[in-house]
Amino acid sequence: MSTISTGVGLISGIPIQELVDSLIAVQRRPIDQLSTRLQNLGSRRTAYLQVTSQLLAVQNIATRLANAEFFRRSGATSSNESSIVATAGAGAAVGTYTFSVRSLATTHQLISAGFASADSTPVGAGTLTIETEAALVNRSTSLDLLNGGQGVRRGRVRITDRAGGSAEIDVTTASTVRDVVRLINGQTTAQVTARVEGDRLVLADATGLSTGSLSVAEVGSGRAAADLGILGSSTTGVLAGENLVAISDGTRLGTLNDGNGVRSLRGANDFQIVLADGTSMDFDLSGRLTDGTPLSVLNRGTGVPAGKIKITNRAGQSAEVDLSDAQSVGDVRTAVQGAGLNVAVTFNGSKLLITDSSTPASGSNNENRLKIEEVAGGTTAAALGLTVAASGNTITGATIFFVETVGDVRRIINAHSNNGGKLSAEISSDGLGLSLIDHTAGAGSLTVTALNGSHAADDLGITGVAVGNTLTSRRLLAGLDTVFLSSLRGGTGVEAGEIRIINRAGSSATLNLSVAHSLAEVLEAINASGLGVSAEVSANGLGITIRDESGGSGSLVISDLSGNLAEKLGIAIDSPADGVSSGNLQKQYISTATRLADLNNGRGVPRGRFRITDSSGASAVVDLTQGNEETLQDVLNEINSRGIGVVARINDTGDGLLIEDTAAGGGRLKIGEEGGGTTAKSLRILQEAAEGQNFIDGSFEARIQIAAGDTLNKIVEKIRASGAAVTAAVINSGSASLPYRLSLTSTQSGRVGELAIDTGASGLSFETLSQASDATVVFGDAGAAAPVILRSSTNSISNAVSGVRLDLVGISDQPVTVDVTRDADAVVEDLSSLVSALNSVFTTIDTLSSFDSETEQRGILNGDSTSRRVRERLTGLLSRVFPEAGSLRQLSQVGVKIGTNASLSLDEQKLRNLLESDPAAVEAFFTTVQSGFGKVLQDELKSLTDSNNGTIALQEQAIENSEELIRDRIEQMELLLERRRERLLAQFQATEGIIASLQSQQSALSGLSLLTIR
Repeated sequence: MSTISTGVGLISGIPIQELVDSLIAVQRRPIDQLSTRLQNLGSRRTAYLQVTSQLLAVQNIATRLANAEFFRRSGATSSNESSIVATAGAGAAVGTYTFSVRSLATTHQLISAGFASADSTPVGAGTLTIETEAALVNRSTSLDLLNGGQGVRRGRVRITDRAGGSAEIDVTTASTVRDVVRLINGQTTAQVTARVEGDRLVLADATGLSTGSLSVAEVGSGRAAADLGILGSSTTGVLAGENLVAISDGTRLGTLNDGNGVRSLRGANDFQIVLADGTSMDFDLSGRLTDGTPLSVLNRGTGVPAGKIKITNRAGQSAEVDLSDAQSVGDVRTAVQGAGLNVAVTFNGSKLLITDSSTPASGSNNENRLKIEEVAGGTTAAALGLTVAASGNTITGATIFFVETVGDVRRIINAHSNNGGKLSAEISSDGLGLSLIDHTAGAGSLTVTALNGSHAADDLGITGVAVGNTLTSRRLLAGLDTVFLSSLRGGTGVEAGEIRIINRAGSSATLNLSVAHSLAEVLEAINASGLGVSAEVSANGLGITIRDESGGSGSLVISDLSGNLAEKLGIAIDSPADGVSSGNLQKQYISTATRLADLNNGRGVPRGRFRITDSSGASAVVDLTQGNEETLQDVLNEINSRGIGVVARINDTGDGLLIEDTAAGGGRLKIGEEGGGTTAKSLRILQEAAEGQNFIDGSFEARIQIAAGDTLNKIVEKIRASGAAVTAAVINSGSASLPYRLSLTSTQSGRVGELAIDTGASGLSFETLSQASDATVVFGDAGAAAPVILRSSTNSISNAVSGVRLDLVGISDQPVTVDVTRDADAVVEDLSSLVSALNSVFTTIDTLSSFDSETEQRGILNGDSTSRRVRERLTGLLSRVFPEAGSLRQLSQVGVKIGTNASLSLDEQKLRNLLESDPAAVEAFFTTVQSGFGKVLQDELKSLTDSNNGTIALQEQAIENSEELIRDRIEQMELLLERRRERLLAQFQATEGIIASLQSQQSALSGLSLLTIR
């Protein structure tokens, strides 16, 4: 039987394929209708995407307009950019300011003596030591630290010698006592020399006259001479100034003890004071809040004013808490926790921590937040540091407890709950220490004892037993341009006593130095011995040098009769030599009280993590990202709490950390960074212990071992590998003789980057090419009697004027005017962009929703309720009144006009006038929290465009759901039609078979009809 193999029946001749296609086409009309609907839905979704894209553009602008910093953007112009280039940031203080650049910051640079070759001439074996000026034993005293921290008002002084020669000394650019001495000794019109003697400046007439007066006077109405203690006159030819060294309540603890501060503990009491009547008081100087902390010592002694605070918890419940009778932090805790709000008070170091355990009100959508407010215009909450926004269910207050100054220590002692006027802590009568005065009567004695291994009482000089009813500390400031003997040898100090000196001529003297406290006193005593033996700080500033100038030929002898001063100072000698050098006296300049922020020349230590692995393979990560690590003591506590075989402490040279391995394993102690940070490197402990050593020394002193055959090039390699804060290079001077020199340049500009170099026994010697000095800028009138001086270690000064950076380019002969103005153009530009963006949204929606009555063409969103709702919500917002935004309450008041069909336009001049006359009102209109136009517009746009719950997103989701249903329906119908096509084709095939059979039968019958009956 034949089959259908073409579109036409072979037997019947019927166009089967065409006929089936026609039948199926009729039945496809519902599918075509669904496809058209699907296409229409896709076009609608594309339209929504277009609208959403434009709304997001509006939202970006609204986000900027909701940010107060946007309206505070400023610009700055300088009248002389060859001297000062000014840049203003957000919130810069608008105004006109005058500056005069008196000096630029310079970097310390040294150059060595010459060598014949850089790569073949040996330099000579020895140790090259590189440190910063913090290691100097004659580090010059900052003028800002004089007079109890009141400093010196800069200006000009007039010095007149006995012959009438006069010189005006301008100390405007001076930053240290040494600077003042150099200025006086560097002038040539008055024959006067200046020197430092003890705690004062001494001027000496050098005219050789025995009559007349040596005098110092102010120039104009200045006060520089008085503040330097040299105002006045003398008929003796020597003008001894007033003492300049003293402490006050404002003296920072960090400046005491040669800058090593006061070493308090963390989390434990530091010392105990017991009075004559047996009263006992324990003291904690860590700044850690406890229940017993008196409110009177908070906020640097300003305390907490009596008053009420209002607390609102997350459940929406509020209560006023009366703190009028509170005397201690514990009283505050009790009152707050007793308010019935399910709110708890704990302590986070020097901050209060308020935790809300209430259950947020149902349906509150997290709008109810823990909140603390003032009551009746009070300032109690602010003084407690609690006027900050909550994070989740917690308010972490601001720092309110400071133990940073001598005054803070006095207040803590005097306000102790057991004191009640029994004990007074005062500045000592000589102004150089503290005095504790016991007002009780009893059989005991005023006694101060250290607790828990703390060094705080020792560092305050008050450990011990009173004489009578008063215990007075040792002096806490060493003096001008000198250091305590106790700071030498890494902080182990020198035991003062008696020394004997025998000069080379055989003359001798015994010097009683038992009461000497400073290195300067030792030098002065030797120089005054009358033996022809001189003592001075060595040229590198790291030690002292003794010279015998007696002219004798015997042995120079310096020995200890009591104590170990000569031995520890490295000047003990018994040799036919003309002198002796102490070498590096290793002044301590790093202690457990050293702040991390002060390390690395003030660049600080990045907060990160590092891993310590001991010799047994045990390791632990030290995390300094927790935010409460402020001093090296905190770092030591973190390391020593890790439970592995290491112990951390300050090293023996007092210039870094020492990590000692106690595990006694077979490996090496090593420290590595975690997470790609640089914390260990900044602490100078990123290393592996050397072979045969069980420690890592994080000394900030770089020690370069120079071998006998090392050349300049080799030394440069070693310096670079040492991590020293210098750049090293070999310079070829081109000289015919010894042209190659080693150049060392500090990596830090300004005084803080001054280098201290000890060449030891090597063949190196250095001269200064460039002194380290700070940039000096006079703020305001350059001719003022006491000008305001700005200083910077770099040629950039930030925030002298809030939000303004001054880049110093050159010294200015004339004052430079810097104008800081609001950047109105940026606001106008963004508001103009907002107007254009909103108009684009409205135009797009109108086009997509349009209907052309002539052509009867409809936009894809014609009749769509969602697009209509989007337009209505935006246009409604544009005309809304914002009563909580300040004096400006409508968009039209800032220059945005609403025209026909909600088209917008901007009156730029009106906006500019407002920005000039009342910028705060414009800012408030847009940025007032929750109710400003920018914030409200931002929230409205978010509700429209949010990808999850936004109005348009929900409609797009509905379209996607419809598209999915239609696709499923089309797929089902296509399947049914395909089956129907197959049935029709099968039926036609069967019909063809039947026809073929009938035709066969017909042919057979026709053949029978032809048969003849015989």
